[in-house]
Amino acid sequence: MVAHDARSEALARLTADQVAELRGLLRYGADEEHDRYAKLFSTAAFDQVEGRSPAENAALAYRRLRQVNAELGPVREFISGDLERFLVLHEWAGVLDPTLVSVLTIHYNLCLGAVLELGGDRPELAAVVDELARMDSVGVFLATELGYGNNVAELRTRAVYDRSTDEFVLTTPSHEARKFMPNTGLDGVPKIAVVLARLEIDGADEGVFPFVVRIRDENGPCRGVDVKPLGDKPGLALDNAVTTFRGVRVPRALLLDAAEPVIAADGSRTGAVRSLRRRFTRAMTRVQTGKLCLTSATAAAARASVFIAVRHAHGRHVTVSGGRSVPVMTFRTHQAQLLDALARTCAVSVLLNGTRRQAARSSLASVEVKRALAVTKALVTWTAQDVVTTCIERCGARGMFAHNRISPYVALVQGSITAEGDNQVVLLDAANEMLLGRGYEPPVSAPGHGALDDPEFLLRLFSHRENRVYEEARAARRTGDDPFERANGAALPASELGRVHGVRRALEELHALAQRATSTEVGEVLRALFLRFALAELGRDAAWHLCDGTLEPAQARELPSLVAAVDERLLPRVEDVVDAFGISNDVLRAPIASADYVEAYAELLPVPDLPLV
Repeated sequence: MVAHDARSEALARLTADQVAELRGLLRYGADEEHDRYAKLFSTAAFDQVEGRSPAENAALAYRRLRQVNAELGPVREFISGDLERFLVLHEWAGVLDPTLVSVLTIHYNLCLGAVLELGGDRPELAAVVDELARMDSVGVFLATELGYGNNVAELRTRAVYDRSTDEFVLTTPSHEARKFMPNTGLDGVPKIAVVLARLEIDGADEGVFPFVVRIRDENGPCRGVDVKPLGDKPGLALDNAVTTFRGVRVPRALLLDAAEPVIAADGSRTGAVRSLRRRFTRAMTRVQTGKLCLTSATAAAARASVFIAVRHAHGRHVTVSGGRSVPVMTFRTHQAQLLDALARTCAVSVLLNGTRRQAARSSLASVEVKRALAVTKALVTWTAQDVVTTCIERCGARGMFAHNRISPYVALVQGSITAEGDNQVVLLDAANEMLLGRGYEPPVSAPGHGALDDPEFLLRLFSHRENRVYEEARAARRTGDDPFERANGAALPASELGRVHGVRRALEELHALAQRATSTEVGEVLRALFLRFALAELGRDAAWHLCDGTLEPAQARELPSLVAAVDERLLPRVEDVVDAFGISNDVLRAPIASADYVEAYAELLPVPDLPLV
């Protein structure tokens, strides 16, 4: 039966203090850092700029990067010791300039972060760090090759040690080995790169290492570096290119191997046998932080999308039968889609918050943190893809225009899904680690019986589902003789294991927040968001639960009406929830998110002497 709680009266609006409490529970990072970046991104330097060529847009992104750099203070401390502040910056960049997100994480995290973390205290590297910190040059990162995408461990760029000069000779041996898509193509912007290449000493493969290589100076590509621009990438207008090396000489001091030197001071090999896989993993160490950066930006873009769509849904009126004018948010179909987007956005945001806290207190290289990062990235970015598309649609034709902010998020989301490891691949890798029992135990399966408005019962259902998918995937891995065929045969249930694990974790985070709330009203809002997300996810797997006997047919039939009842309760507080995201339209400057969007358009596109009615 439909539970009584779900049919109770609608929730009243929250007070300002209650909205502040909800913001504190949903938000990641200190208020002063959010305020600092909100002020920075409110300046005219970050106004919407349209009608420019891709090259002009890329140049604008680099000018804005320098503006951000001027506000950061000591860069070393910012990158190495202040993860929270680093991620909050990416959130605001994701909301105000998706293209800037890419250059931020590449310059600070992948390039400068790698030099600081892997390079040691060599004087030559100190000069490079200072140059990047001053932004005399912009940092880039060259790992992926045309023929080796997610399979980057097999990359073929060669760095052959020349004993006579104590240098490495960097060469691209074939078309497959050309570095694909790094932002190296724009004239007038000096670039220093961290380049991943396969180190060869006396004919022996020593594995993949990072090298610091100057790619461009003020006059163009450096000697031996061939750069071919890739052309336009709609929505993220960076200077992406294909980069080829033809005998580029790199001094030994610019090999980032401080943690595991392979060449002694006299130029001889150290003779120590090391794991090539471990060397590759170390070379890619900043990619884990990159997952957090891009996922943080994408989650923020999803929240901004919902904020804008909800504001517009309350501000745009239409005429219905009887001549009455009502907000479009009055329509049940509109409500259902935006409330679903709201609940899903809140769920993945608190999942991300939990993962970020876990990363801050542990090693990014730990099995548990790497799994959490992979699962969180996949769930957040796939959810954001659905949410952003829904919000554009619910805003009608106005949602398609860049000045209303949402449409540029599409490219950010799509880029995040494939960057730092394609979602399908990283999720499957994480699931395979789970199936091997590395830092993971499946949850206890004890669903029992209960009401569908009982959070504890719902959590038991999701734990049971995860447990059973785990067993199904393990059974599939035992079928067949060939190791690849066994893994491939289990890929679909393994991928589903990663997804349901992420959903269960998101629900647990939401449930914990509801219990932490000191205000009864705030706790009720969080429980309503929990129910909205949990019931929608349960509906997705309802057939499975029916076959398994963990849902009764009557419960499955009542799911739609139960969701509608939760929506009815949550609707009066939807504006409170989006206000708790901490986003202001004073910063966004999206006309359709204004209290009067027609007046906002009159200011954006004025026509003299035309009155406002």
